[in-house]
Amino acid sequence: MDAIFEQNRTALLKRYETLQQEEQRMETLTHASTLDENALFSQIDRVEQARADLEKANTHLLFQIRSEMDSDQLASLEEQH
Repeated sequence: MDAIFEQNRTALLKRYETLQQEEQRMETLTHASTLDENALFSQIDRVEQARADLEKANTHLLFQIRSEMDSDQLASLEEQH
């Protein structure tokens, strides 16, 4: 499982950093002296896309980890939820 995490680590970090950058750009737009509605709504779309990309990468990681688990581990996981 550690190997799976390491294989996905770079992609997860990149997507997280992209999300942080897009959120910062949106923050800058919302604090501008003159608000540009079109730019703000476009930036919201970019933030949401970055968030979706990060969630997909995380789900991919979890899927890979689950595929490596045996039936006892999966049963234990299900009991916890």
